Amino acid sequence: MSGDLPSPAPGSHEPVRTCVGCRGKDSRPALMRLVLEGDRVIVDEAATRPGRGAWLHPNPDCLALAIRRKAFGRALRSPGADASVVAVPDRVEAVD
Repeated sequence: MSGDLPSPAPGSHEPVRTCVGCRGKDSRPALMRLVLEGDRVIVDEAATRPGRGAWLHPNPDCLALAIRRKAFGRALRSPGADASVVAVPDRVEAVD
């Protein structure tokens, strides 16, 4: 068992994903999913589009870091992935 993830409470399961920008781990609802549409990277608001997805904190700093590192091409297994049109949506969610 990996020592870097906290153990969940008995009987509960919270999916954990890694942000392609900051490489931090967070719960799935805290991140937004990005997918390829053709060769463009788009936000998958409902997180239901088919294909490989990349997860990113809805934060401009994480987006800039992911673009600078060319992380979308690696995460989506498409070296020509164009992330220039990706924008962090203006969404505010209550965290319980």
